[in-house]
Amino acid sequence: MQIHGKSHLAEALQGLSKIPTDHDGRVGWDSAKLEHGSFEVLYNLTFDPPIDDYEKDAAIWSALNECARAKDFTPRFFIQKLRAFLEGLLSNKPRTFMAVTQINARVGTQLPGKIMSVDGLVEIRASLPPSSLKVIEKLEGFERQRLNLQDDFAYLIMKVKGRNDRAALNAAYRRMKYSLGILNMATSGYGVSKRFGFPNAPIGKFLSASPIFLIDTTSRKLGNWQSESYYPTAWKRNFSVWQAHDAAHITKFAKNVASDLARIDFKEKMVQAVLLFQEGLETSHVEVALLKIWTAIEVLCAREEREPTQRVVERASSIFDNFRHAAMRLNFIQDYRNRVVHRGEAGDHALLCAQYGSLYLAALIRFFLWNIYNFRKREEILDFLSLPLDTQRLKSNIALNRTRLKAATRMAAREAESRS
Repeated sequence: MQIHGKSHLAEALQGLSKIPTDHDGRVGWDSAKLEHGSFEVLYNLTFDPPIDDYEKDAAIWSALNECARAKDFTPRFFIQKLRAFLEGLLSNKPRTFMAVTQINARVGTQLPGKIMSVDGLVEIRASLPPSSLKVIEKLEGFERQRLNLQDDFAYLIMKVKGRNDRAALNAAYRRMKYSLGILNMATSGYGVSKRFGFPNAPIGKFLSASPIFLIDTTSRKLGNWQSESYYPTAWKRNFSVWQAHDAAHITKFAKNVASDLARIDFKEKMVQAVLLFQEGLETSHVEVALLKIWTAIEVLCAREEREPTQRVVERASSIFDNFRHAAMRLNFIQDYRNRVVHRGEAGDHALLCAQYGSLYLAALIRFFLWNIYNFRKREEILDFLSLPLDTQRLKSNIALNRTRLKAATRMAAREAESRS
């Protein structure tokens, strides 16, 4: 682990050195001044390889306490204590957890027993294993209530390893939310739908009906962390999946996605797009859904360098037969997204934009995975989508490229001849 301090680290630490007080051997901090000063310290640090923010926070807090006890706030001593804490944290032996969440599918909807997700399988079960049920049964009433478990909903479960339960929860969140995104893709659980009387409600079919939580399989205890849940329990009947589904089709779809995900050179961007897709379908605020879905479109269609948003619209719309109509709608969606972000506007169009945005995003995910041209590299796909759709312009470009190729070939030949 390489930890480097920027130019103002010493100044930030010097400011923090004036804050702590001694209370019978215990260090006391003014919370407001500590928050201000610790942010300055964090701003002046770089970590290689990068680590999660919660690990940085814990390490900085521990190192500052060590500095206060030793009355030594020099950058060298601080970084020494910072590194010692992180080395201990990162060397922890991974523990095994059972990750659990419920989905809003009634037991008996004939879903597959397992679904292929990113990094492995996720099980779909009608009930929890007995060992997990015993842990939940021992909880206090308020603890069980926080889990928001329903008697008639199916469970998603998986085993996950992590150095601590926070790391394990992050891994479980990634796999479980991704699997729900694939489940919605396979069953067309997105797009324009009716939400009579519920303007702020999820727009997807398959949703997380409870937080994702962990059960420590060694200590037989509930984990300390759980994810948020936006499931509208008050309107459970309106947001439940009742009908039976083609389990074989879902299984095959998920396997095909996993297979092609392994062949592309932009796996993490695709995973991010599917996660944003599912988060957009799950949120109870349609403005947030719109932001998530448009961000996913940009994840797929925008280059790394800064460029006009119109280029994203041109690329995204170019895969559709009626690309002019698609561009018109995508421009409308993007413009409304800008109003929400930059002017705080909200209104009736947010729901329609989010719903249509999910349709376009799902089509783009399919194209990036399964285009008929067998493109596997993201830059190659973006180059293709950036080309004009006017046939006459394309023909002119082909002629110019051929002429340029001939000129480059002649130049290379002359250069080779001159060297010989």
